[in-house]
Amino acid sequence: MVNTEEANEKGFRPALRMRSVVSIAVAAISPTTSVFLVYGAGLASAGTGVFWAFIIGACIAVSMAYCYAELGSLHPRAGGAYSIVRKVLGGPLGFVAGLLFLVLGVVSTASILVAAATYLNSLVPQIPVNWAAVVMMAVITVFSLERIGTASWVAGVMLAIELIVITAFIIVTFSAAHHPLSFLLSPVTLDPKGQLMTAGLAGVMAAVVPALFAFNGYDWPLYFAEETFEPRRTLPRAVMFAVGASIVFEVLAVISATLAIPDLGKAIGSAAPLVYIAQSVVGPVGTTILLIGVVIAMFDTGLSANLGYARIYLDTAREGSWPEPINRFFASMNRHRVPKWGFIFLGVGNAILCYFTSLNNLITFTGVIIVVIYLLIAISAIVSRVRNSSAERPFRMPIWPIPPVIAIVGVILALSQQAARDLITTTVIIVIALLYWLAYLRGKSETGARQVSGGA
Repeated sequence: MVNTEEANEKGFRPALRMRSVVSIAVAAISPTTSVFLVYGAGLASAGTGVFWAFIIGACIAVSMAYCYAELGSLHPRAGGAYSIVRKVLGGPLGFVAGLLFLVLGVVSTASILVAAATYLNSLVPQIPVNWAAVVMMAVITVFSLERIGTASWVAGVMLAIELIVITAFIIVTFSAAHHPLSFLLSPVTLDPKGQLMTAGLAGVMAAVVPALFAFNGYDWPLYFAEETFEPRRTLPRAVMFAVGASIVFEVLAVISATLAIPDLGKAIGSAAPLVYIAQSVVGPVGTTILLIGVVIAMFDTGLSANLGYARIYLDTAREGSWPEPINRFFASMNRHRVPKWGFIFLGVGNAILCYFTSLNNLITFTGVIIVVIYLLIAISAIVSRVRNSSAERPFRMPIWPIPPVIAIVGVILALSQQAARDLITTTVIIVIALLYWLAYLRGKSETGARQVSGGA
C-alpha cells in the first residue's frame, strides 16, 4: 500500500478559497455545455416535457447536493464521493464507487469534447470532429498538469465567458417566444405519424437522466478538499452555491428555448435543436457567435471535470485499492503537486474514446453511471445519520431524511426508463468491482487487520 503519511507530505497543499472552488464547480457543471449537450436528447424523449424533466432533475439535484454537502463536511478527502461511500458503506461498495469513477473519468470528458468538436465542425466543416476532440484533450492534459491555482484561473476566465453566452441566449430566446407558458405546463410531443400527442410520464422520466447529467458537477468542490482552506466550512457552501447556480441558468435556458421553438417537429427532428432555435432567433451571425461561446464552455467543462478525476484515482491508490505498481502510478505527483500519471491516464483514455466513439452512446452511458453514484451517496447519507448520529457535522442538511429519500426514489424511477444496454453495461462494471474486492481487496484488508491485531 502507498504510504499515506509520505503521500500527504509530498502531496496536496491548501491553495484554494471559496471563489476558486466555486469557479471550478460551476465550470464543471457548465450551464452552457449542459443545456447544449443534453437538450436534444430530452426533447426527443419528452417533447416539451423536457421542461418537467429538468424540474424533476432539479429537485433530485438539490436533494443530492444536501447529501454531498453534509457528508463532505464530515469526510473531507480528495476522493470525494469515493471516500464517502468507502467510509460509510464499507469496502465493497466503496470500490464499486471507485471503479465507476475510473470508467466515468475516461467517458464523461470524452463525451463533452466530442460535443465541442461537433459544434466546432459546424462552424468550420474542414475540421474533423474526432481529431479536434483529441487535440482538445491534449491541451486539457497540459493545463491539468499545471498548479491548481493556474488551472482554476483558466477555468474561471472561460466560465465568465460562458455565463455571458448563456445569459445572452436566455434573453434573446425569451424575447422571441412563440408560445405561452401553457406550452410547458401541458407537455406534448409527436407520434410516429408526426401528429401532436400528450407527452407520457415514461418519456419525461427517461429525460430525467440527461437532465441529471446536465446538473452534475456540483459535488466537484469535494475533490479539492485537501487543497482548500477551511474545507469543512467552505466545501458545503460551495456545493450548495454551485447547484443553485446551475439550476437557475439551466432551467431558464430550457424554458426560454422551448418557448422559442418555431416548429416542434423540426426541433425534435434536428440533430442540434438549440442551434435550430438560435438560427430562427438571431440568424446565422448570432448563431456563429453563440457556437463559439459554446465551444469555449465545453472546453472549460472538460478541463474542470478532468481536474477532479485524477484526484479520485490518487485517493484510491492511497487506500491501496490496486496492485502496488498501479497504486504508485496513480499516487505519483509532479513538481506542481498534482497527480501527474492520473492525468496522463485520463488524457490517453479520453483521447482514444474521442477518436473511436459517438456522442450519443457516451451521453446515455455516462448518465446512468452518474445516477448510480447518486444512489450510493443518498444511501450513505441515511446510513451515516443512523450509524453515527453523534458525530459533529459542520453542515447538517435541513428536513432530514427527506432529501436522501427524494433522491433515492427519483433515481430509481429514472433508472427504470433507461436503455437496457446502458443498464447492463453498468451492472457488469458493478459485478466486476465486487468480484475484484472479494478476490483481492478482502484478502488484503483481512491480512492488514491480522497484522494490526498481532502487533497490538
